[in-house]
Amino acid sequence: MLECHFYALPAGQGDCLVIQFQGDDGGYHNILIDGGNRNQLEFNIQKRILISIIDNGNKGIFDLVIVTHSDDDHISGILKIMGDSDLEPLVKELWFNSEKTINYFFNTKCKNTQKYNLEGKNIGSNKSSRAQDNNLYTLLNKGNKWNKRIIMSGMSEKIDNLTINVLSPTKDKLFALNKYWPKQKLGPVKSSGEHGYDYKTSLREFYEQMDNFKEDNSVVNGASIALSIEWKGRRFLLLSDAHPTIIAASIKDLYGVEKTTFDIVKMSHHGSAKNINNDLLSLISCRDFVVSADANKRHFHPNKEALSRVLFNNGIKNTIFHFTYDKEELRNIFLSEPDVMVRFPCNKNDGVHLSYEY
Repeated sequence: MLECHFYALPAGQGDCLVIQFQGDDGGYHNILIDGGNRNQLEFNIQKRILISIIDNGNKGIFDLVIVTHSDDDHISGILKIMGDSDLEPLVKELWFNSEKTINYFFNTKCKNTQKYNLEGKNIGSNKSSRAQDNNLYTLLNKGNKWNKRIIMSGMSEKIDNLTINVLSPTKDKLFALNKYWPKQKLGPVKSSGEHGYDYKTSLREFYEQMDNFKEDNSVVNGASIALSIEWKGRRFLLLSDAHPTIIAASIKDLYGVEKTTFDIVKMSHHGSAKNINNDLLSLISCRDFVVSADANKRHFHPNKEALSRVLFNNGIKNTIFHFTYDKEELRNIFLSEPDVMVRFPCNKNDGVHLSYEY
């Protein structure tokens, strides 16, 4: 019997995912996707959990670490991991589309970037997405775990009996990011949160406006690495902060226009209403939707509108939402709709853990 485990760890407002699986010989492999944005005390807890998952190396190392994009809530924890003397040796390889490697890919000159100097204690401290991108480039450039290749839709990679299919970004989205970075400052960035919670709006009200959709226009989010991961007949759709039009097109290219069954969908952009639409959901058959968000008052994710869109397309009886946090705000989302199935961690550091056997 072989086993596969999916973990979505508490990661502040961000993502920190681990897929642990056994190869055909029974040996363990691990993939880490993003690192969240935790303070040092929280990171120390996260570190212990990561080491526990791989059982101090008895269940393999991190064969691959993927930095989906350079937003603070995804890259910050990776900076801490790669600067940690205990965790860094447990990482074999990284995927990371940095500003400079994208520059090289398009044969353009890197403009207005910071001086590349790092001090260990300052790693990950800057909340600027672009500055952290530059910092991680410098850190990884000193080692031999990153070959600087561009990760793009259409790529496929195997690790033993597991296949990683890249759905996003497209070349066009990377080109847009390449033009965008030089216009950005290296200082702190403004929150993307635009409004408060929408949790008092009923499902019926959202259902009546399902045709109204405005897609996320963030250039950085649009260049996110999104994946379909396959293991022994299981499929995991991990959407980072990617744009739904790109994901829908890639799913059609990979699997066709009929519904494709997934065992897990990690919702894009922490359950943002701008990152999931009816076209994408019409291509997906899935019960377990994972929401990596802490309902903080800076970003107000997840949006009930996004979750309602899932329910409208999937059906209440066919959907379970798994949250990485147990907070009053999250429990209030469907307070007036008790038929909606939701799952919360038993302990605050557990996050989401789903297991599969073959």
